[in-house]
Amino acid sequence: MKHRKKNNAIVRLGCAALALPGLMQTATAGRVEETYNADFQYGHYSEGKQRMEVDIFEGALSAPIGKAITANVGILRDMVSGASPVYNFRENGQIKQRISSASPTSQCGESICEQRDQITGGATYFLDASSISIGGGLSREHDYTSRFFNTNYSIDLNKKLTTLNFGASVAFDDIEPSPSTWNPASRPNGWASYKTGQNYLIGVSQVIDKDTLFQSNMTFGYSKGFLTDPYKQVGVEGMGAFSLSEVRPGDKFQWAWLNQYVRHFGQFNDAALHIDYRYSLDSWGSHAHTFEASWHQPIADGWQIIPRFRYYSQDKADFYQPIFNDTVNFANMTLNNNSAYSSDYRLAGFGALSGGIKLSKEITNLKGIHSAKFQTGIEYYAHQSDLQLGGNSQGSFADFNYYLITASFNLRF
Repeated sequence: MKHRKKNNAIVRLGCAALALPGLMQTATAGRVEETYNADFQYGHYSEGKQRMEVDIFEGALSAPIGKAITANVGILRDMVSGASPVYNFRENGQIKQRISSASPTSQCGESICEQRDQITGGATYFLDASSISIGGGLSREHDYTSRFFNTNYSIDLNKKLTTLNFGASVAFDDIEPSPSTWNPASRPNGWASYKTGQNYLIGVSQVIDKDTLFQSNMTFGYSKGFLTDPYKQVGVEGMGAFSLSEVRPGDKFQWAWLNQYVRHFGQFNDAALHIDYRYSLDSWGSHAHTFEASWHQPIADGWQIIPRFRYYSQDKADFYQPIFNDTVNFANMTLNNNSAYSSDYRLAGFGALSGGIKLSKEITNLKGIHSAKFQTGIEYYAHQSDLQLGGNSQGSFADFNYYLITASFNLRF
């Protein structure tokens, strides 16, 4: 009887943690999915200052094959329009951003217009106390193609209270920048229009007690090849102002450590507290901290509400500056010896605050359907230089905000 109660508590704790990616697989490493699942999600992303707008459409199917295999397939389409910062310039003593005004494809008038299509597939083989998965996919834009493959191995130990996870992935990307914005002749010697990426994961998930779950993952990544954004430039001043295509290093190493804590509160109608902390660094000199907290509160009749808060801070890359100067013949020096330089706001030092709320409803005992779950949410994000840990004195010229609205449904049958 005590053993049965212990297992039931673990199941409840696992269900409370479903909103964290990866925890469902960790909690059920040795059990094949017994139902067919169909998922669809729509998202709308909108930046302030009349910048980027993105519509996201995503669908996925998973199904059991026999008694030991689950197969899955997914499709995704992103539709992007709007404008984006290209380089910085100084006007009346203040730094400002030059915003793009034309699409590389010239299909959307005076704005960026892009579409990305992606397809993924995979399968998971379940053993008594472990699982092995393999997968891959293809992502295609007009100027970018990515082919990627991944594998994962999970094993349950300690009466299924401990789960070890090992993962690896590799990507092969081809880049075909528009000649109107990137001159191939300006690339430093040895640069190619492709890049490769490798990522490795090692992690552990531990049930502490009947109400507490802890997970810790380390990831290692290495990218090599054409890592420059061909549509970003740098502003150069000193002997007259001009702009020049940015150049980034030809390789990058990344390391990240993520810790996740989940606490179940039965006295609050089976609510759960999720707390995450992630630290990362890379060989470009950037260090980042991410803190996130969310509260998963079941209400009644299958309803659940999830408020969420997130804080992010990063240091600037070693080769980032808002504006460069040519006092040492900047252009010739950088193009001849492969020095790196960028004014991309994504490589600057900054902090970000975001918060949001999700509302979901699960319906069970439907005729011909095991269950149906509907979810909608909204998130607001503020990117500001003065929110960086330790402060930032480079000004607010790159500050912006966005909101993200999502809606999804899941069918199990």
